[in-house]
Amino acid sequence: MTRQEIDFFNKIAPEWDSMEVRSLPVRINHILDLMQIEPGMNVADLGTGTGVLIPYLLQRVGSHGRVTAVDGAPGMLEIARAKYGKSGDNLTFLLADFEENMPVDRYDRIILYCVYPHLRYPVETLRNLIDHHLRPGGYVYIAFPNDETFVNHIHGEKKSTADMLPSAPALALRLFDNGFNVRVVEYSEDAYIIRLN
Repeated sequence: MTRQEIDFFNKIAPEWDSMEVRSLPVRINHILDLMQIEPGMNVADLGTGTGVLIPYLLQRVGSHGRVTAVDGAPGMLEIARAKYGKSGDNLTFLLADFEENMPVDRYDRIILYCVYPHLRYPVETLRNLIDHHLRPGGYVYIAFPNDETFVNHIHGEKKSTADMLPSAPALALRLFDNGFNVRVVEYSEDAYIIRLN
């Protein structure tokens, strides 16, 4: 994230949970079902924000799995830690810009939930995640609890057109053209899920 984005997310962190109207339990569970997260898996939640996915991920990986929640905005991560910091030894919080300083580990699932428009170097970041941080048989997921219309409406009001999200088929084609093995898992008003490996 840029310094401007970090400042933006730090500023809105206290209100973020009340603003996050699309991440309803039914949508989150549906998205995570399609990601096939199983007990014992090692999962990275990149751009965790205030930890919207954390309780759902912990439930799915169980006591033998691990969840690493990474965010570059201290204000967002502080709220996530306050909410879920006592959830157990299998949850780690990391303040890091994962595009520049990804934790050294390998994961079964790497999730970028509501994060893709904020990537400065999307192709390079995704390639690094797959080549250096994904376990054999693992997947990277780009996901949203809505289609691009909702995201672009918000970004059009608060940010710049550079942060606009293409449709899932258009993004998948762009990523395929850049050499990725990519699949649109679901594309609807309630789920935008792209899988890469």
